[in-house]
This record gives sequence, C-alpha cells and structure tokens, in this order.
Amino acid sequence: MGTYPGSNGKSFQSIAKRCLDNVARGNATMDVFDPVMGNGCVTATESRIAWHPIKPATNAAFALGIVQWILDNNAHNAEFLSYPSYQAAWDGGFASCTNATHLVIVDESHPNYRKIMRPADAGMNVPEQKDKDSKAVDQFVVIDASTNQPAVHTACTQGVLEYEGEVNGVAVRTAFLFLKDSAYEHTMDEYSQITGIPVETIENVAREFTSHGVKAAATTGFGGTALANGLTSVHAQRILNAMIGSDQMVGGMMARRIGAKTTTDGARYLLSTVKGTPNVSTKNATYISRTNRKFSATDEYKNRVAAGETDPKPRLPWINISSGSDNQALVSIVNQYPYQAKIVLSWMVDTLQATSGALREPILEKLRDPSVVPLHIACDAFIGEHAQVADYIVPDTIPFESFGIVTQEGHWKGKGNTVRWPAKNPETIEISGGRHASYEAFLIDIAEVCNLPGFGEDAISGTDGTLYPLHDACDYFLKGIANLAYDVEPVADIDQDEIHLQALDQLPESWKAAVSAEEWPKVLNVLSRGGRFWPVEESMGDGGRSAYAKESCAYFYSEAKALNTNDYTGRNYNGTLRHEPETLIDQTLLSEKYPETEWPLRSVNYKPRFRTISMLANSPIMRDLCSHNYLEINEEDAVTFGVKDGDTIRIVNPTGDVMEGEAMVRAGVAKGTFAVAYGYGHLAYGAQDINIEGEQARPGDPAIGAGIHLQTMLDPSVDALFPLVDPEAGSPGRSGGVYKIEKA
Repeated sequence: MGTYPGSNGKSFQSIAKRCLDNVARGNATMDVFDPVMGNGCVTATESRIAWHPIKPATNAAFALGIVQWILDNNAHNAEFLSYPSYQAAWDGGFASCTNATHLVIVDESHPNYRKIMRPADAGMNVPEQKDKDSKAVDQFVVIDASTNQPAVHTACTQGVLEYEGEVNGVAVRTAFLFLKDSAYEHTMDEYSQITGIPVETIENVAREFTSHGVKAAATTGFGGTALANGLTSVHAQRILNAMIGSDQMVGGMMARRIGAKTTTDGARYLLSTVKGTPNVSTKNATYISRTNRKFSATDEYKNRVAAGETDPKPRLPWINISSGSDNQALVSIVNQYPYQAKIVLSWMVDTLQATSGALREPILEKLRDPSVVPLHIACDAFIGEHAQVADYIVPDTIPFESFGIVTQEGHWKGKGNTVRWPAKNPETIEISGGRHASYEAFLIDIAEVCNLPGFGEDAISGTDGTLYPLHDACDYFLKGIANLAYDVEPVADIDQDEIHLQALDQLPESWKAAVSAEEWPKVLNVLSRGGRFWPVEESMGDGGRSAYAKESCAYFYSEAKALNTNDYTGRNYNGTLRHEPETLIDQTLLSEKYPETEWPLRSVNYKPRFRTISMLANSPIMRDLCSHNYLEINEEDAVTFGVKDGDTIRIVNPTGDVMEGEAMVRAGVAKGTFAVAYGYGHLAYGAQDINIEGEQARPGDPAIGAGIHLQTMLDPSVDALFPLVDPEAGSPGRSGGVYKIEKA
C-alpha cells in the first residue's frame, strides 16, 4: 500500500527477490495499491501479482473499507483485542497489545473530556504503579469481561470490547467503538468512490488478509509517507496489524531492525557514555522544526497572552505529534521562526529536493542571504541543491570509502548487523595524520579544537575502565565492530589463511591500533563476513512469537492526537483512524478551495529505475538509458485533455508553479493522477557551473538537470514560504495536492 517490493529504498533488492521467489513458487500472491505502476515487482506477465490504481492520499479510506468488511464478518481477532495490557496479551499467546478496551471520557462537561479514563475519574482508590526507574506508570480503566465492573487495565485479564455507558457518573465508551464509528462513516460504495478501488476488490483483500490467522500482516510505514494526510496512512497499517493480532508474530509482522549493541554502550566499549558531558537536557528544548510541542506551551504564546492578546496565532504551525521533521526545520530556517538559525550544519542531505515545494527561487534566496543564515556548512560528497547554497562545503566520503554499522530494514526476521568498511582510499584531500577529509574527520577536528568531551585523548571508555583516544573514524567504528564481535557470545578468531586470502593483513595499522590485540582477530572475522548474523532459527520464540518482541501497543484511540488542536482553528484532531481528506494547514479542505472541476489532477512521485537523488544523477550511463523523466498521465485522461504521447504539456498548481515536459500516456497511472519520477529536474549535482571564490572550477552539464521536479503548491493559509504538508505530522505533500493540465 503506497509502495511495494523493489520500488522503495529499504533493502529493495533483497526484499524483492524473496517476494518474487515466493510468488513464483505459488506460496504467495501480491496485491499492490499504488497510484502508479512503477519499477519493482509489479508486472503484467505474473498472474499472482495484481496492481490496483488507488487514488493518491486515500490509503486510510481503503484500510477502513477493509476494517468495515472485517467487522461485518466478525473476522477480527476479538480475543487479542480484548487483552487490555501487554502482559495479558503475552500470557494469551500474543506479542503485542492494543488499547481497544480502554474507556474514553465522552462527557463534554468533564475536565478530562477526550482523555482515556484513569482510576481517579472512575472513583477508584488504587495504589500508584511505578516502572523500574521509579517513574509513575499510567493506569487506565476498562470494563472487566469477567465481572462487567470497572477495573484497572493491568489488573484484569480481558476487557469488554464494546461498552458505552457510565462509570462513576461519567459517560464513557471503549476505544474500539471509535474505530467502529469511523469504519462505518462511509458505505463500501463510498469507500470505492473515494479510493477508485472496486468494492469487490476491497472485500477480496479483506477476506484474504483475515484468512491466515496471525500469519498475515500489513507492514509499517516510514514517517508520514510524503502525503498531506500521511499520518493516517501510517496509522492505517498499524490498525490492520492489530485487527488480526499479527504484530511481532512469526509469519506475521515480525520484529525488525534487531541487532547487537554496537555504536552504543556495548560488550567491550561504552560508545554512548561520554565522560564530562554537561548536565543539560533537551526535554524542554524548543526544536527549530516546531515539533514535539504545542504552541500554547511556548514562551511566545504565554508572552503574547500576557501582553493582552486574546487568541494569538503563530507565524507557522506547531507540529505537536511529530518528534522531528527535516522539512519543517528547513521551513523554519527560511522564515526565521520560531528563532533564527545562526549556524546550519548539514550532512548528506538534500532537503530542498526532498521537500516538494521547497525547491523554488524565493527559498533559495533566503538560504543564500547571510542575514537569514549567517553561516551554513554543508558536508557532502556531491554539490547538490542543499550544498550549493552553503558558505562552506566539507568534502565527504562515499559508501565505498567509509565505515558503517547498521541493522536490517526488514528483509529477514533474524538478528544481525551489516558492516561497511572502506574498500578503497578516499578520493577526498589528505589531511593531518594521513587521514582524508570526511564528515567524521571534520567533527573530530572541530571538537578537539573546542575541547569538547568525548574527543581527543582519553575520549572512549572500555568496559574495564581503560580510556582510549578518538582522533579518526576508525577509532570509533572499529570499537563498534568489536562490540558486535563480542555481543552475547564472542565470535571465533579469524583463520590465518582467511586473512591472507582476503588481504586483511594489508589493512592500515591505525585500524589494528583502534582495538586490543585480543579483539583484532575477532574484529577481522566480522569484517571478512560483512557483518555478524545470528541463526535465523533463533528469531522463533515461544508460542509463535518473535524471540525479539518488545512491548508494543497499537492505539485504537490516541489521547495525544485527540487532545491536539489546530493552531488556527482551535479544533481538535481525531483520536482514532479516520479518512481525512487533504486540507490546508487551517483545515480548509483542498477540494472546497480548489474544486475538481478546475483542478482535476492529483500528483504521485515514485522512485525510478535510472535515477536517484544523488549518485546516479551524475552517471552518464544512466542518463543514456533515460535522459529525462516525463509527465505521465492515464490513457482516459489523455483523451479528455486532448493529449497524445510525446506532446509537450504543462501542469500547473494553484501557486502558479509550472511543470513543463514531455507527456507519457500509459495505463499504469491511476485516473485523475499524473506521475513524476523522482530525482530529475536538478539545479545542482553538476548541472550548474561550479564557482569557488569567484572563479569557475568546473562548467556545468545541463544534461544532469534534465527533466521535471515535482513542485507542490505553497499553503495560502499561512503568510510565509510554507509548502503544503500534513497538518498533524508535517510530512511533505509530494503525492496528492491539486493541479490542472495545459497544452504548451
């Protein structure tokens, strides 16, 4: 839903191979719901894979159609949903829980209206519970299924799933009923009309999805899924898992990203504990991205109220639900709100390219202006759109020249870490100590000059208390690899013949010096194998649960969302999954402000075969294969608009931004949608002339910048440079929006 094996950047080759192998063997079928049939596993030649052209930004509606069918047919796992706590669910044979049975206060006169009921609200005198760190633990009220009386959620085995009434004179209803109301807010025919997916298809998928017990799952999404209502898409996937109880179950949604403690406090080195760290906290920090805090909790709000304002509005919205947002940090920097960014240090990012709507001249002008950004240092291997507006560019290494230790992105269910180490000498300039310029070297050198703790001599502590220096990347990463080598049970020493066979005896002496003589043969064992991977059988826990399961709860009702209010309207957001059509930041429906009769198209961005945001943009071979991207439109839409394949057309958004390019008429795009392959239309990466200190260092190649960059509108309800985003999560609206088409 929204992506599929082979089309995204998460271990796409490995995941695609495993999926296609299972499909080919007849062990699986695949239904892909995506507005565009891009690269990946979808092909018309495979009968077990079906592509369904869903309309952009309607994933939640599709999921709720599935939920409605599940409820109509009692296909949900009622036993799992009745467990009110993680411990109760675990004792019942599951590896996660939900808050479906928790009672929500619906009495508008109650001071805790919209909150989940606590024992005090129910008139219950119960002792406070504390966690292992002596912090108070939330206690919620449910109706105990065995007594039909109120109980603390951790003190009963099963709760009543559907209850609506009064407790202690307070009107309440279960979280499950909120989702049920939401699912029946529209008929199946209406869900079909919203999504463009036939009712029969929704029903067939729901039937298939619920026919395998907990051995079927919807995968989790990443971030806000680049939609202006993206939070609902992620929530939808979580709810589908919960309806069948598949989270962290073998054959279902297995626990992933499971690895050893490497670049943290591990078996041999304490890489998270820094001696002399200042006693400061970010708990009450105001992020420049305006996330993780309500506007009403800011000093600005309090000061303006104290000055006499009755209902102050912020210059830019505050995104309370999200913990961080790179695109919103960019918007804040440009608008100098909530404060000015005096120094911007960026590494390996191109937020301008990734934030649809940000790659426009007014924003570039702001970033170039030293009165807006006094100092910008970019560290990158390429001069992309973001780096080209920096004051200084620190050369960085590419993956073949650098270290890395990472967990897996879900293409297998076991525990392990892959290890990346330099396969060649870096192409960057050589600096002191025989090192080469890189992000790590830059940070270390700056830190040493500033006498920051955790760098220089006696910077890293071993588990035995011995102190070690940190002067280079190898001082850090080789210790992380040693932690991996010694996790749980130490690996064997590498065989001497293997050292010679792989030329590991030619590795730099500085690497060997970064760890102890005892550790080095074990570190070489891990390096030689590209990581360390535990037997996959160890991932199978007791009772069909993942051996790596962690406490996990799916929220049928989110108190944080329900109490969150829009900064401009004051209206609360919904606490449960609901189909939320795209809106401006002030909750004005896009469809009302920009009627479909005038703005009939929606966008979809996808990752192409022949271009990425950075490295492949510079490859002549890739440019020879596909020199530019297209404005891709559905065959029926082409007839409606009088467009033929190969025509030069213009697609315009309400801000007046124009995308002009070659039309590609194809069946693999949803009706009412146009598709744009991501990573084209560059202004940098070598497309521009490179000037250093006023002199041309290299002429640009316009072929690198060929094609179209998807341009999202600016939000007219915000008096600032503010591209369209999800009002709750701040995710950029790369897919969806409103557009119209013109012949050039």
